[in-house]
Amino acid sequence: MRSVLSILFFAVLLLVGPGNVLRADSPLEKQMNQMRRSFKELKKAMEAPVEADKPKYLGWVADLKKASEEAKTMEPEKTEKVPAGEREAFLEGYRSKMAELIELTEELGKVIEAGKWTEAKGLIGQINQVQREGHQKYRAEEN
Repeated sequence: MRSVLSILFFAVLLLVGPGNVLRADSPLEKQMNQMRRSFKELKKAMEAPVEADKPKYLGWVADLKKASEEAKTMEPEKTEKVPAGEREAFLEGYRSKMAELIELTEELGKVIEAGKWTEAKGLIGQINQVQREGHQKYRAEEN
């Protein structure tokens, strides 16, 4: 009985504690999650691409691009922590990084359409790098 109560106590602490990771997703996080899902599928598919699956790949590219375009119009949570005098430059940097991602995504769609799988794999690597750089600079640290 004591162990059941302990588990319940810690579960409640997780739900009400600071830095709660169970909070509802922000609109930006929803777009980022869509981007993550689409990119994960593309990354896995480009390990051994199949010509007949092009429509599926292009659908993921379209989803990635759409979510990226939506995310570009939003502000990262980290913006609130940036000093007021630096916010505009911070947001310009964020939007520039998102524009770079969108450009690479468009290029990825073109090379997939053309069946240039080696180029597609290279673009996957570039997109992955842009994503890492963006997260390092613009993503809020988790508590």
